[in-house]
Amino acid sequence: MTVTSDPQMRRLAGRILLWQALVSGALAALVAVMAGKASGVSALTGGLIGLIANLYMTLAALRPARTAGFALGRLLAGQFVKVLLTVGMFLAVAQRKDVVWPAVFAGYVATLVVFWVVPVLAAPRLPPRSKAPE
Repeated sequence: MTVTSDPQMRRLAGRILLWQALVSGALAALVAVMAGKASGVSALTGGLIGLIANLYMTLAALRPARTAGFALGRLLAGQFVKVLLTVGMFLAVAQRKDVVWPAVFAGYVATLVVFWVVPVLAAPRLPPRSKAPE
């Protein structure tokens, strides 16, 4: 049995999830102060939609696999379930009458931004390719 990722990838995935939770909470608090409790709860809801879907995908992708093909299949299936979870959670939120949609989308988009920013900031600093080797 092979592991689908090394310890560095597991740490990075954990860091992404932690930052998604922190950013979602901070954004929700800021929105609540600026626009009221309903907006803050809506922003937190959007953040949780992104966080829960990414948590599922992370757990699915980092499980040990027997072969690379099996790991790839699990990754694709995990992505499919992640999309279903996201759509399902948005549909569940749409059933509520007190939702502030701009805040929901802001919270959700914040988790997407964190998903891209954290790995970029965690990447090793390399010299530009145009720099002549020494």
